[in-house]
Amino acid sequence: MKRRTYLTTTTATVTGLALAGCMGDEADEEDPDVEDGDDPGDEEETEEEPEEEEEEVEEESDSDLVGTFDDFEDLEPWIAFQDIGSIEADTDRYYDGSQCARLEPSEEDGQVRVRRSLDEPIDIRGVAPGLAMTSNRRGMVRIQLQDADGDYVEYSQQVMEDMPLTRKNFGLTRIRGDPDLSEIHVLQIIRWFGDDAEGQMWVDDFHFVPKPDTGKVMLQFHGGYESHYTEAMSVLQEYDLPATAFVPTDRLRADIAVQGDRLTYDQVGELASAGWTIGSQSAQGIHLGDVSPNELESNVTDPIDWLEEQGYEDGARFFAYPGSEYTEESYDLVSENYDLAFAGQAECQGYASNPHLCSLVANPEPDEAVTKLDWTAEYGGITSLAFYALEEESSIAALEEAAARIDALVEQGDLEVITPAEMADEYVYED
Repeated sequence: MKRRTYLTTTTATVTGLALAGCMGDEADEEDPDVEDGDDPGDEEETEEEPEEEEEEVEEESDSDLVGTFDDFEDLEPWIAFQDIGSIEADTDRYYDGSQCARLEPSEEDGQVRVRRSLDEPIDIRGVAPGLAMTSNRRGMVRIQLQDADGDYVEYSQQVMEDMPLTRKNFGLTRIRGDPDLSEIHVLQIIRWFGDDAEGQMWVDDFHFVPKPDTGKVMLQFHGGYESHYTEAMSVLQEYDLPATAFVPTDRLRADIAVQGDRLTYDQVGELASAGWTIGSQSAQGIHLGDVSPNELESNVTDPIDWLEEQGYEDGARFFAYPGSEYTEESYDLVSENYDLAFAGQAECQGYASNPHLCSLVANPEPDEAVTKLDWTAEYGGITSLAFYALEEESSIAALEEAAARIDALVEQGDLEVITPAEMADEYVYED
């Protein structure tokens, strides 16, 4: 059996690998026809390593890979694997340099798989990959990092349509087999476009960022719902856990006499007094693509003035895109006015190479919330759990089970709870 090297602070167990089967949804390398959402569940069981081996791995986990690894100025090392899709240079778009790579799906498979075999293996312990990317069709993009036996780790992130070619923060969502992360031989980028096989994607700046060895978790509450006060506050107080409320400032209520399901000003104040960060989810809290162009700037920036006037200056630095949806114009406005912003669909991201698209997991089911917390504790990285209205029993149960599991993992030393300020100040990667 190969020596296991993909953990740096905790010992991997069979249970940890079993989690991998439910975290990802990409096809196997040998089965390119499997679509997103399928899970062949072929992870292999491996034995537990002795403690002294883990200490040796931790000492070796520093990496010189941080920064741009491939700028796609030379596409010769990249091929379309098994002729699934195509890769061509595009000089009309680029993140840096003079060109990017344009990827298109094959008609037979509805997807594209491009890969680069490395002349010398690389050691990716302690780092996470990322890409600058955009597309004319939204969807999920996968990065697979494979060892000599074809075992791999897979990182994922959504791409929005018609956005600037900018860096995205990928999160660890799957482990296949028993990959040796000290000896990675192949980089692979995968995108499923659909049965109609229509669309294009542009990628640039394949890069690596540091990854926290000890898992970090952030609890977020989006939408400014009164249930965040009536249901969530007491649960988090029981475990002494910090949280962040991203509120639509124009939809808050002056007092309880005003009908509605949103927080009152006094309730927001009590959350802040309980240690919550109060951030912005825009003024109206609706998808920013639905805001009229002449109201977009005020919708994004007016909450900053309100938060500062109410004494929530610490939270005025942070923004959550309603529904994780954004447009080029709203993304630019948020980037200009906030230190950190959240949108995405992945857990276990590394340091934020793009602080204005930090990833999150929205509205997890009870079992899903616990699984993702265990995954984060096992493999490191940063996971943000975002809850919306806590009205259904399942959503309240998810929060209760997440809080209890966080408390246990923190007690064991396997997880740490952070705030947006800590992420902005400590876990943003800058070139």
